[in-house]
Amino acid sequence: AMPPEDALIVRATSARRELDLGRDVHALLGLVFDRIDLAGTTEHIQRCVAARRPCFLSTPNVNFVAAAAHERDFRGSVLRSDLSVADGFPIVLAARWMGIGLPGRVAGADLFERLQVAGRSAQQPPIKLFLFGGPPGVGAEAAAQLNAQAQGFECVGHDEGGFGDIEAMSSEATIARINASSAEFVLVALGAKKGQAWIERNRARLHAPVISHLGAVINFAAQSIERAPAWMQRTGLEWVWRIVQEPQLWRRYWSDGRMLIGTLLACLLPWSARRWL
Repeated sequence: AMPPEDALIVRATSARRELDLGRDVHALLGLVFDRIDLAGTTEHIQRCVAARRPCFLSTPNVNFVAAAAHERDFRGSVLRSDLSVADGFPIVLAARWMGIGLPGRVAGADLFERLQVAGRSAQQPPIKLFLFGGPPGVGAEAAAQLNAQAQGFECVGHDEGGFGDIEAMSSEATIARINASSAEFVLVALGAKKGQAWIERNRARLHAPVISHLGAVINFAAQSIERAPAWMQRTGLEWVWRIVQEPQLWRRYWSDGRMLIGTLLACLLPWSARRWL
C-alpha cells in the first residue's frame, strides 16, 4: 500500500506501476526523488559512463513540480527517468517537513562542477561531453572553456539545436552528428519542458549512456552567467541572484512560488495537522 504521505501528495492514476521503480525513491509533490546525495549521484554518473549503462537523469526543481502538476507527459518524463534528484531547495524543505529522508539538495550545477573537477587518470578518464541547446554562441564558448581547463570533461561537440519543434530538432542528421562524436554525456539546454521532451523522443537513438537536461549549467560553463555565491546557494537564496542576473526570470519564479505555496496550504499543511493531531 502507498504510505499515507505519498497518498496525499502523489496524484493517484491508473498507472500506479510507474512508481514501482525498483529503486530507493520517495514520492513528493507529484514526482519521485531518489534518496541519494551529491557524492552518490556523482559516483553513479561516473559508473554509468564507465560501464556504458544508460542513465536518463532528471533534476526536478520547483519549476518541474509546477509543470508536472498540469502536464501528464512532462510528469511522466520524470517518472520514467533512471535517476531523479531534488534540485530545488524548497523541495528539500518540504521533504523535511514531512519527515521524508532526502539526504539534501543535488543541484545540477553542483553535480556538473563535481564531475568537472574529478580530474583525469587512467582509472577515470575525462567524460566525453556533447552540449545540445543553449543561447546562440553559448555552446561554443562553453566547449572552449571546458576544454581549456582540461579537467573532468572533454567537450567533443556542440549544437545550438535551433528554435524549431521537437521533431525538427530530432532529425537523423542531428542524432547522427551527436553519435559520431562518441559522446558519453549529452547535456541538453532547451528549457525544462522542451528538454525533457527532446530526451524522451531521442534517448533510445543516442549512443551516449548519460543524458540530462541541466538548464543554466551551459551558461555557467560558458561564464556568460555567474552563479550565486556559495552562501546564497546554502541558504536557498540562489533564485534572488538568478533574477539579478536574468531579470526576465521573475515571472517564472513568481508563478512557481504561488503554485508551491498553494500546494503547501492545500496538501502539506492539512497532512501535517492530521499527523500531529
